[in-house]
Amino acid sequence: MELATDIQLCSVTDVKAKEKLMNALMKAGVPYAEKWEKVSLRKRKQYNRAKEVCVIITHKAQADLARAVIESMGEDVKGNIVW
Repeated sequence: MELATDIQLCSVTDVKAKEKLMNALMKAGVPYAEKWEKVSLRKRKQYNRAKEVCVIITHKAQADLARAVIESMGEDVKGNIVW
């Protein structure tokens, strides 16, 4: 459930990358939630041709820390992130 204090941080186009990202966020103590959204045919190019994406949601106060965690990850994860 998304609250008024939450923001949609990014979308992840690959399940393995999402799992790595979730583990890194947990280790850093960043609270998060996820929701899956279907991607329309017209938008799939911008989402690496994914049929659905995982939207990462976090608290506004933790957004900078969450972004830092994502930026510290390898290209195998960052290449599957859509801001």
